[in-house]
Amino acid sequence: MTLEASSASSPAERSPFFARTAIAMAAIVLLSFPLTYYLPVATGSRQFQALLHIHAATCFAWIGLYAWQVHLMAGGRLARHRELGLAGFALTGILIPLGYWTAQRSAAIRMAEGMERPYEFTWYNFADISIFSLLMIASILLVSRHKEWHRRLTYVAALALVAPAATRWTLKVPGVDPFILDMTAYLVIYPFLIALALFDRRSLGRFHPATLTCVALLVPLHLSSAFIARSDWWNNLAPPLIGPL
Repeated sequence: MTLEASSASSPAERSPFFARTAIAMAAIVLLSFPLTYYLPVATGSRQFQALLHIHAATCFAWIGLYAWQVHLMAGGRLARHRELGLAGFALTGILIPLGYWTAQRSAAIRMAEGMERPYEFTWYNFADISIFSLLMIASILLVSRHKEWHRRLTYVAALALVAPAATRWTLKVPGVDPFILDMTAYLVIYPFLIALALFDRRSLGRFHPATLTCVALLVPLHLSSAFIARSDWWNNLAPPLIGPL
């Protein structure tokens, strides 16, 4: 989702790597919600607030547009790619506040269901949307002068949407520990990070600084998330941070 300054793409920019991985990401997101969204909507077994439908539509639109954009780049259709860039920026601007709102509503639902520590899961919600926000803001700022940074930051931002989607298959399993949910997401997204590192080595002969930056950001966060989510300080901080439920 870019507004590129140049009018022609290089052979490296036309590599099918980002296009193929984007299709895989989009497929994971679209196939992750039959139990928690598609079926309840189709059967009417659960009522969703209008903003939740908007959040879902925005997420699906964002990942779909990302897949389309990288395919345009791979095909050398840079003019069309630039035209759609503003749509990507707009979807990002909508998705960020909706993501935080959804985290708050999810905590409210868990509290209403009588969960003893409803804010544990909220840490994962906040971490995912915060990583997405940080990476996409940086990606947008770097779009015109640092294209390789832009495409890698957007790639990893997309993974921040893939990760929570992937946990939906285990979300309804009774007694599943948040740590297991977190590990499920890692098993899905870390192969994408490894693939990005291998692409860097093959195409550049080194790891791109953007890839290293993302790994340095994600790995410590992921390793600590299960402990932070359970901690007293987070569960004490979350209520005033999130606001009234």
